[in-house]
Amino acid sequence: MTVKPGSINMGRILRHMAQRTNQSRKVTFYRAPLYTTDDYGVEGGVESESEILLPSLPALIRPALTADYRRQRSGQNIIGAGRVYTANLSTIKGMPNFNQDNNENFNEIEGWDKFIDTSRVVYKVPTSATGSWVGTGSLASDGQSLTLTASDDGNLLYETSAKNTLEADRLRFKIKGSGAVELRAVRSYHGGTNSAFRVNWDNTNFILLDDNWLSIDVPFISGTTNTSIYQTGTRYDTPVTTGASFNYTDDLRIFRVEYNADSGDTLQIKDVEYYKSLEWSVHSVKELNDDFNVFNVVRTAGRIDSRRRADAS
Repeated sequence: MTVKPGSINMGRILRHMAQRTNQSRKVTFYRAPLYTTDDYGVEGGVESESEILLPSLPALIRPALTADYRRQRSGQNIIGAGRVYTANLSTIKGMPNFNQDNNENFNEIEGWDKFIDTSRVVYKVPTSATGSWVGTGSLASDGQSLTLTASDDGNLLYETSAKNTLEADRLRFKIKGSGAVELRAVRSYHGGTNSAFRVNWDNTNFILLDDNWLSIDVPFISGTTNTSIYQTGTRYDTPVTTGASFNYTDDLRIFRVEYNADSGDTLQIKDVEYYKSLEWSVHSVKELNDDFNVFNVVRTAGRIDSRRRADAS
């Protein structure tokens, strides 16, 4: 796309900075679902608009206050302030696989929308070799991603001795297929290897695009909730549930992807990470124009890790 003289190509600037510094990086944009209200404006339990979730959004985050520790009733909260620089809204709406150009409910980034950043990667599932992986078919690795050539419908899984994922609260990875590979579900087992010990992401089934990496970023939690996967503008509802014996304090045993495929189809996966997140909530708008956006944000987080580890012991 040609950029007119005097304008700023924020997308190009962010890509360039990401290659040279850690100031610009990819975050996940999140807007909570909206619920119907009664005549008094009180929200009910009926969802009127689904959440909006966009992984791999390039952004520049400039903290003004990175950690101001304040004791809250629910435990330790970390509160900070900063600014987030992004490309303009039309660029955001047109991000690969997000494609929300015609979404009339997403015409601006609003107060208390969130940018989910990475505090640290707690555990990265290795895809540089085939060593602890098994699948319904043959496996190969190019040193970065893992490729399964399917023989039938089945699963691709990584099994390990106990690995710590205690401080993680989100899971992300990239996946792509060729042929007619249909993504059915993702499972993560902790403390045991039967279904009682797992957290389940049971997305609405959809066929992965040929040779097109899809970024997936979902919450790693106990209980029941809903999240989203977007591909070519379509939102695929993804209920998150946990088995009766699942406990986030237990160590990782199995990471598994379930799929449907024809013999000879391929499924590739890389950058599988359990990570601890930071949430920057939009507090006000600093600048909006045709080239870029600037948002004033505040940062909140849950309990400190030492307390969480103490609860697990």
